[in-house]
Amino acid sequence: MALSAKQVSSRIELGAKTRERLLDVGERLFARNGFAATSVRQITRDARCNVAAVNYHFGGKYNLYREVFHRRLAVLREQRVTSIRQAMTPATGTRALERVLTAFANAFLEPLLHESHGRDLIELWSREMLDPVLPPDMVATEIMRPVQQMLTDAIARFTPGVMPAEARLCALAVVAQLVQVAHRMRRAEVTGGRDSDVRSLATVVNHLVRFSAAGARACRESMPRQTRVQAAAKG
Repeated sequence: MALSAKQVSSRIELGAKTRERLLDVGERLFARNGFAATSVRQITRDARCNVAAVNYHFGGKYNLYREVFHRRLAVLREQRVTSIRQAMTPATGTRALERVLTAFANAFLEPLLHESHGRDLIELWSREMLDPVLPPDMVATEIMRPVQQMLTDAIARFTPGVMPAEARLCALAVVAQLVQVAHRMRRAEVTGGRDSDVRSLATVVNHLVRFSAAGARACRESMPRQTRVQAAAKG
């Protein structure tokens, strides 16, 4: 007997909810236990669905794991790129570089520290870096390169005279600091604040921005004057 339009719609909605639960549960278990130590049976049990649901919706555990990353990486990439783009307008003022770095730092840290899935994201990312399961270029292609290029362009634009290679290294340094801050602040949260090096988010961001902006300008000033002039002219 053919299903009514309402029944078809209800089944589609139910399937979408099941798929979302599998992603949420998979993210939590992969972060806690790692890919290899997480079984399909564990995932489907916690997601309250049939053991065949992972194959039905994703075609297997590996594809579920990959989709967990796709879902989060797309959101993080858009948040970070948008923060830089918005901070670059207007493109004037002596504090333009600090404005961009502040906006980027907040966009980078807030989802990891203040959103409910932030801790899982940090753990998930750390596990993937140490014991890769995904294709080597996937994370770089989906989030690291687009964000790094945007940040590099902003640093070069607001530090006239800095060479592109130096701007790229400055961007890498900013991201490396932010990754460390995220880990330390999460650790302080888990240990009840017993990490004396960690202060409030606003204080940490302010320090990181001052340090990074000064570093970018120092890179420019360390170059020969003629090279600075040529780089500024190209910019």
